[in-house]
This record gives sequence, C-alpha cells and structure tokens, in this order.
Amino acid sequence: MIDRRPCGRAVLGGTIVDAEALLLPWADPLAQWGLGVFETVAVSDGLPRHLDEHLRRLGSAALRLGVTLPAAVELSRAARLVAEDGAKGNAWLKIVVSRSGLWAVFSGPIGADDDGGTISAIVLPWRRHRLEPTAGIKATGCAASMLGLDEARRRGADEGLWLNERGPVMGACTGNVFVLRGRAVVTPSTRDGARDGVTRARAIDALRTFGLSVRQSKVRIATLRSADEVFVTSSLRGVRPVIRIDGRDVRGGGPGPIATRLTAALTVTTSS
Repeated sequence: MIDRRPCGRAVLGGTIVDAEALLLPWADPLAQWGLGVFETVAVSDGLPRHLDEHLRRLGSAALRLGVTLPAAVELSRAARLVAEDGAKGNAWLKIVVSRSGLWAVFSGPIGADDDGGTISAIVLPWRRHRLEPTAGIKATGCAASMLGLDEARRRGADEGLWLNERGPVMGACTGNVFVLRGRAVVTPSTRDGARDGVTRARAIDALRTFGLSVRQSKVRIATLRSADEVFVTSSLRGVRPVIRIDGRDVRGGGPGPIATRLTAALTVTTSS
C-alpha cells in the first residue's frame, strides 16, 4: 500500500496550518463514504508541475461526484504556497476536496514508492465495470486500487492491471497503460474505463512526435502478451517500463528504447 505522509506547511479550507493539524471529522462524507475528489501533483524545485491541467481534471471529477470546488485561483494559490515549502528537490502534492466543501492541500517528500524505474505487473483476478460512477476519475474512495496493489505485492509484483467487465485492460492501479508493437502504440480508451491522465496526454503527444502511430482503443490480454514494450505513466512516477507480466518477461525483460526515449522527453518538458 502507498504510504504518503504530509509534512511541513499545508492549507486547510484556505487557512495555512501545520500538516499535523489536518484532521477530518468522522461525520464528513469523505470519511464516511469516500465522497470526494483529489489530484496528486509532482513538485520539482518548489513548483507544482502541470497544475492547470490537474485543476481542470479535478473540476471534471467534481462534476461527476457532485462536489463543489473552491475557485480555481484559490486552489492554485494554495498549491503554489504549499509547494514552495519544500523548495529543494522533488515532492508530491495532494489537493483533496470533500463533498461537504472541506478542502485541503498538503505535500511530502518523494518516497521509495514514488520512484520510477522498471516494474513487474500482474493481471488482477477481479474486474471493474467501465461504467461505474467513479471509473476514469480520481475519487477519494480508491480502496480497490489499494487492494489491487496489495494483491500484486502478495504475488511478488509491483503493479496490478485492471480489466473491465468485458475483458479489455482499463489501466494500472496507479497509472495509465501503453502497449507498443512495431511502430504502433495503443493505450486503453476512456470508453473502456481508462483515466484521462495528465501524463497520459503528454505521453501521447510525445510518442506522436517520435513518428509512432498512437491509438486510444481496446487493449486485450493477448496484446499485452505479444507486446514489444509495455509501460505505465503517472504524474509522480513518470514512465515505468513493465518488464514482466504474470511472471513472463516482456520481450527481453528489460526497458525498451521507446520507454527510455519517452522518459527523457517528458523529463525535459517537466523541467522546462
């Protein structure tokens, strides 16, 4: 399970507080039913990266769950203030808004769980429905993803891959999935339950600049098995090449050239 503990300065409902003062009432709908939305943002040298894109996605999720957000300018101000607190190095930053209207912004240092690098994965034994109310958005009720990671680690892997009720891949527990075969890349469609990730969009653009064909379509298990490369993208961890699925190596069992090139391309655009 991912363990992210906030530290330093935070913002609670517009007020600057110490992270240790972030308390959630048990009566709040976020605590009782997980009714809330969130975004996790990468912080580099005191700056929240791609914050506007994250706030737009937060707004879309809030509409789906009936959550009223503070003004975007207020959330942006809070995120930048909190990010400045750890001005050196890399960190994560989280924006959380409950249906009650209670909201907070807090951050902490990048831990071992947030490192990039190669990973192994399993296809999870359960299915998720592509039309479930929280499919494709970052809702705070994310127990399924945490249980998926527990199952993957119980079986000696780093990441779990979700299938939807019809069989195609939805995504990973902590990111979006890309599959390369020859000069063609496919990533699960949002119609199949995939999340419209911020890094996913940047990766699609970058892959197309490489001259690759990129489609948002169905990804079946057979496609994973015959892939030249498989990788998972997320805002904190960037590009993580999947070198083993269900105990079987993906091609040579090492990071492929496209994932390596994509990592470099996204790193350049993140730091610019």
